[in-house]
Amino acid sequence: MIATPDRTPLPRTFFDRPVLSVAPDLLGRLLVRSTPDGPITLRLTEAEAYDGPNDPGSRACRGRTARNCVMFGPPGHVYAHFTYGMSRRAA
Repeated sequence: MIATPDRTPLPRTFFDRPVLSVAPDLLGRLLVRSTPDGPITLRLTEAEAYDGPNDPGSRACRGRTARNCVMFGPPGHVYAHFTYGMSRRAA
């Protein structure tokens, strides 16, 4: 769930706008995940926006696939991808 600073969930209509308008409006919002151990809350400090078929950097630029189908669905869903080259260092 993405929420306002008072933790009120954002309505789907918030996301039903052009991606290049939504992305900057996400900055500072809270992302809340309920878990069996309690909620996990984080503040969004970065957002990327790719304009689907109009943007060659988008994973949706070549059309719908099983991997990116969430990008073609209703507003308010997230497409997350693994960042290649990331590694963990032993302490």
